Formats: sequence, structure tokens, C-alpha cells
Amino acid sequence: MTILSNLEPFSLPELFREIAAEQKSGRLVIKILSTTTETSTLKGIYSLWFQNGYLVAISDRINYRGLIELIESFNWLSPLITKKLRTLCPPEVPLGVYLYQNKLLTREQLSLIFQLQLHQVYKLFQLESGQFQFDELFELQDRLFTIPWLEMTGHRMRAIQVSMYALRLIPNWDRFKEYFPEPISGLRSLVAQPPLKLLPLEREIWNLADSRTCLSEIAQKSQQSIKKIQVTALRLILLGLLEETFIKSESPNLEENSDDGS
Repeated sequence: MTILSNLEPFSLPELFREIAAEQKSGRLVIKILSTTTETSTLKGIYSLWFQNGYLVAISDRINYRGLIELIESFNWLSPLITKKLRTLCPPEVPLGVYLYQNKLLTREQLSLIFQLQLHQVYKLFQLESGQFQFDELFELQDRLFTIPWLEMTGHRMRAIQVSMYALRLIPNWDRFKEYFPEPISGLRSLVAQPPLKLLPLEREIWNLADSRTCLSEIAQKSQQSIKKIQVTALRLILLGLLEETFIKSESPNLEENSDDGS
């Protein structure tokens, strides 16, 4: 199935959650509009590739030379080697795996490159505008597209984990105020146990998500500001771990306790 839409504030967390839950394989293309100013270091078009719910490749080059150019920027390999990599690397073998097997790069070097690639993805979560399209792998194969092995380090990360790290790195949540859960609302867990390791405050909020304790009470118990609780709760909501719930008032029914005047 192809998903085509304009990029809205929380499009990517929702899409990454679906990719992880359904273990999808395919390509996500994100086009950054020329009017976008939120993240000035991002430009053009980014292609993200997934296999069975894992992010495996990131590229901002249509010629799939992104990984090779990143390696060149560190001067880890000679120009003669990098020039021949397209023909040296066997088909359906990630370039990073080939380089490691031939002792051209170390595990640590490949891990560093993958982390640098991931930080590009994290910044994409901060965009407020743009366009995206997700095509599942079987649809791409019908169009003769294949996984870009030359852009793969051999490392991978679950889509839901990518989303969590990206949401944690959003520097300013003020623009998302309209999405904050209300201080008088409660929280309810949607899964038996979080599939990811939670930070201390995330874990505390998770433990208090009993549908009865409101966010204001959680803020008091944790000695944190209500805004910090709202931001952290929203992050867990976007990851599909919690949902906001309405807490019924326990005040007595006025009609039943009012004087009828007789």
C-alpha cells in the first residue's frame, strides 16, 4: 500500500509506529519544501528504507552515493578504493558488511556512520511542513526498485526506537501545545509492557498511568513542572504506549442533594 500525504507535526511518529507494528518493508521518501525553515541543515529529498519494521538505510542522494561520500569525508579509504566500491561490493550485500569483512572499516567506524545517518532522521521529526510517500517493498519491486545495498552500513534500528530517540531530541515543544494532554486528564497504558527502555520520568509516568491519577497529581508526585509531564506523556502517547483518558468527577450530584423547598 502506498501512503502519500503532506507532512504534519506528528505524521512521522504515527507512520513509524505503523511500520514497526506491522513489520513493514519499504521506502519512505520525504521531500522538504523550499519554504521550510525549521531545520536549516536539511534540504532536498531523503529516502529511508525499512526491512521488517527496522530502519536499514538513509540517503539524501539520488545516485546512492551518500554512504560512500560520508566515508570519503573521514578520509578512511583512498579515492581509488571508493571509486571502485560500486563494482567491488557483491549484489545484495550491504556495503558496510563488505567493507568490514574485507577489513577496510571497523565495527566502530560503521557504528559512527550509522549514528550520523540516524541524526539526519531525528531532525526530520522536527519538520512542520513537507511531503512524504511510503511505498511497500513489493510495490517498489514491481517498478524495478530494489533496496540500496550501497547505502547500508549493516546496522539497523527498530522504527519505534528511532521515533522515540527523535521525539526525545525535539528541542522546543511550545509549537505542539495544542496536542498536550490536559492537566486534569488521566493516562491509560495500551500495552502490557513498554517495548523500549524508558527514561526515569517516562517510567514514573508509565507506572502512574492507571486512568485515575491526573497529570497534575503526577507532576506533584514527581516534583516536575506540569509542562514537562505533558511533554513526556505526549511522547509516550505518540509512541502508542499510552492514551489520554477523561477522569470522572467524584463531586456529589447536585440535583440529588439539593433542597426541593418543601
